[in-house]
Amino acid sequence: MPLHAAGVGRPALPVAAWLRGKILLMSGSGAPVSQGLTWLPAHRFFHELSPRGRVVLGQLPLTATMFLVLGIVWVFHPALLLDPVFGAGLMLHALMFILALGIPWQRLPPAAALAVPVLDFIPVGLIRESGVETVPALGAMAVLPVVWLTSSQLYPRFCLVMSFLGPLLMVWVPLVLRGSVAGEEYSVVVLLPIMMFATGFAVHTLSASRDHQQRTVEEARAQLQAALDSSARKERLVNTVVDAVGVGVLALDAAGKITLRNQQQKRNHALAHPAPAPGSDLAEVRVYGRGGKELLLPEMFPERRAAKGEDFSDYLVWVGENGKQRVFSTSARAILDDGRFDGSVVTFTDVSALVEAMTAKDAFLSNVSHELRTPLTSILGYTEVLAARNDLPSEAGVMLKVVRRNGQRLQRLVTDLLTAASGSVDVRPEPADLAEIIGFSLATAAPQAGAAGVNLVNEADAEVPALIDPTRMGQVLDNLFSNAIKYSPDGGTVTVRAGATEEGVFCSVTDTGIGMRQEDLKELFTKFFRSETARKSGIPGIGLGLAITRTIVENHGGSIKCTSTPGKGSTFTVTLPASR
Repeated sequence: MPLHAAGVGRPALPVAAWLRGKILLMSGSGAPVSQGLTWLPAHRFFHELSPRGRVVLGQLPLTATMFLVLGIVWVFHPALLLDPVFGAGLMLHALMFILALGIPWQRLPPAAALAVPVLDFIPVGLIRESGVETVPALGAMAVLPVVWLTSSQLYPRFCLVMSFLGPLLMVWVPLVLRGSVAGEEYSVVVLLPIMMFATGFAVHTLSASRDHQQRTVEEARAQLQAALDSSARKERLVNTVVDAVGVGVLALDAAGKITLRNQQQKRNHALAHPAPAPGSDLAEVRVYGRGGKELLLPEMFPERRAAKGEDFSDYLVWVGENGKQRVFSTSARAILDDGRFDGSVVTFTDVSALVEAMTAKDAFLSNVSHELRTPLTSILGYTEVLAARNDLPSEAGVMLKVVRRNGQRLQRLVTDLLTAASGSVDVRPEPADLAEIIGFSLATAAPQAGAAGVNLVNEADAEVPALIDPTRMGQVLDNLFSNAIKYSPDGGTVTVRAGATEEGVFCSVTDTGIGMRQEDLKELFTKFFRSETARKSGIPGIGLGLAITRTIVENHGGSIKCTSTPGKGSTFTVTLPASR
């Protein structure tokens, strides 16, 4: 008998299956309900049956009970078989079972199936009436149509009323027809309808609760399925995107295990892990640093550093063997979960062409600078010789000064190009007085400042002992003073300050010139960079002085920074470690 009749939306489960489900639920078993229903006809879920199948299966428990009653009566109360009322009850139920098989329930409204349990009260009442004195428990069969009705969730008020009215009529109609009621029968005829109603109400409540839970579960399952589908779509999108970009992408979890690697990174990995040499079971990992000449230690591999939670950018590695070697600029960003390291993403950008171009450019600069230095040395040398002669016309002396000044300027430019091409500056620190070097540089810059109408102010301490290379530090100060004067075309003031701090010594050069934009400050110390303001102002230069200045300062173990405001000037601050 179904716990739900063939109603709208949710078909019923047979009583036995419903009880089985409740037992599984109460026991906490995680086994699917279908494991408790495999004994059902056709081994299928009840809702998968046709409308006729559901009605027949709903009627089947009462039919089986009728056969059981017939067997008991046959064995223990054979006289009852001769009772025409008993026989009429059996025949009526058999007719109803045949009708359940023959009626096209799929063509009728779902609620039409409720007629079967309602009519079941008639054969049950006839059989109870015939055997009430010999087998009083026969009236308990009324619980089967009551459960069918109240578990159907169709017209619940009607079904609850019928769960009481059906058993009541089943008991009282025979008594009315008989015309007399014994005193002891009152307890039975009153108690049975009440018990059936209580049973029906309990079944209705449990069924409604189960339906609500099932709807909730199905809604949650639908939401989960939608989330899974959305997640799958996003995963496909992410995989397509990372495979489409020409950058190697590697994702690691908190334990350092690879969770994602796109196609480009798989090719990069194959380049770093060539086939092992003949006779060897292991292949050497081809990841290099320092221009592609030295094998990197495993802990310096980009993925190893990222697995430790490091963030880095533009970390260059050379991957592969000679002839097939590629240069990658690697960057890593940690994935944080409420501040806790939860993995990392590493990108590998192939910059081989850029590195080759930079190498070619440096080689070109170096070669050209060397080629220019030799004739320049001769030009300046012969200019000095001619300037020392006293028999030259006065006009020639003026011309020689112009030639010498421009030759010296060109020589400084060639020197800067050679320094930029080499990428390194030789620094030989020794104890020296930075204040004294500042004084020399100010004296050198004084003619340029006077010509530009710039006032030089020295606010450095009287003595600033430091461990520095005097020649190189003089080069730094000459460049800073020259820039400060050059970028103050309308005059102004250039102030130098220097002194000792807890960390070491500092020197700052402040001008009141044209200043720079904040976006220019990010590239200020890059080779060949010139700010937009300088380009628009027509101020000469090639953008190497500050790059060389930073290299000199960093080779001293110090740092240099700049703050600037457009139209108000700039301040360059050099910080050097303390003298030891």
